[in-house]
Amino acid sequence: MLPILLGDGFYTMIDPVTAIAGATKAFTMVKAMVEAGKSAEDTMMQIGRWYGHASDVMYAEKKARNVNPFKRVVFSGSVQQEAMTAFAAKKKMEAQQKELLSIIGMVYGKEGLQEFRDMRKQIAKERADTIYRQQEAKEQMLAGLLVLLAIAIVVGTAIFIASG
Repeated sequence: MLPILLGDGFYTMIDPVTAIAGATKAFTMVKAMVEAGKSAEDTMMQIGRWYGHASDVMYAEKKARNVNPFKRVVFSGSVQQEAMTAFAAKKKMEAQQKELLSIIGMVYGKEGLQEFRDMRKQIAKERADTIYRQQEAKEQMLAGLLVLLAIAIVVGTAIFIASG
């Protein structure tokens, strides 16, 4: 999938494989930072990176569940594989998230954990409103162009047959 430029200048990929790799790397870094006694702020920035990648993984899992009927019929094998990959990635992200929330709770306490959860919900909503809507709009535009192309071919063929 193509990179999308965010307002703050960072690129994000809505590619499940890349997102899983990025989330796993960020998760490993968080654990290493906590073990090394790094500052809470540095660790939270790394957790933020993890959540960005995890969000892409969860979005891919959601898309795998809501496959359009055409793709389900024509590409049934790849749809099944995509769904299994997305499911496995989702479970991995859930396990990592549980551990990260535990770390946040230890560092900031119960109130800090609740504040983090509230902020995460707000950021997830904003992300869905921008990045994922852009991606869905591109996919809908491509599907619309394919339908128009198919109609043009049918009409062109009908005109050719009628004139011949």
